[in-house]
Amino acid sequence: MINYLLSFGYSAIGTLLYSFGDYQSAIDNYNLAIQENSEDATSYVNRGMARSLTDDFSGAIEDLNQAIQIEPLNLKAYAERAYIRMKIGENQTAIEDCNQVLDTSPQYLQAYYIRGAARSYSGDYPGALEDFTHLSTLHPASASYYNLGVLQYLHGSKAQAIKNLTKAIDSSVAQVSLSLNYVFVLCVAYYIRGNIFYDIGDEEAANEDFQEAIKLETTCKNSISETDEHGFWGRGLARHRLGNQEGAIEDLQTAAEIALKHQNIIFHQKIMELMQEINPQQQADT
Repeated sequence: MINYLLSFGYSAIGTLLYSFGDYQSAIDNYNLAIQENSEDATSYVNRGMARSLTDDFSGAIEDLNQAIQIEPLNLKAYAERAYIRMKIGENQTAIEDCNQVLDTSPQYLQAYYIRGAARSYSGDYPGALEDFTHLSTLHPASASYYNLGVLQYLHGSKAQAIKNLTKAIDSSVAQVSLSLNYVFVLCVAYYIRGNIFYDIGDEEAANEDFQEAIKLETTCKNSISETDEHGFWGRGLARHRLGNQEGAIEDLQTAAEIALKHQNIIFHQKIMELMQEINPQQQADT
């Protein structure tokens, strides 16, 4: 017999624990919620999200599959499954999940971000550019501009990249006191914009951006997201240009590891070539 009230209560406690970052306890409560009501798609989605944050990706996907089986039009389940698939390098199936979401809800912002990232990792630059451009139109926020600017820089559109990274910086400066997410964006945007200035010969502007990023890192720990290979790459390149070769190699190795996890093979190769250029002897020894 289904106990809807008890199931709802356990699920609510799980969501509260999830919001505090206690993912295992959240999972324990979602387990109880599902025991009381095995047809509760929301609890499966929430447990899947919590499992993904404990690196149980196969369990997370199983939960999201179950949610979709119960509710075939559960867009959140498709979007969360797409995000996990993108994180573990299953880029084509992530794109397919996002297509499913966007066919039903063309304003679903998260799906544009995930599909754009998965397309980028798969080497589909025009598709990624289309998604990130559309995302910045629908949601003109710092993260949207940041992703677009990084993509443009990687593919040689330096003037457009500076324009969008500047928008990301301006948006983040206004919000940085509110959320650590804005620190992530602001710090890396400074590093990457600084690298572009360096590329085009404006070393004064480059050093100003590098110093702003370093200042942020002095006051905010973990100023680069642990899942952002572009962030570690940008800081590594900046450290190289500032003469800190040991720090540069450390960051670039981290960027390469994250890129490989995402099956971002093209970018991984770019990082490895840069490391070879910075320190040929070390790379020959490894």
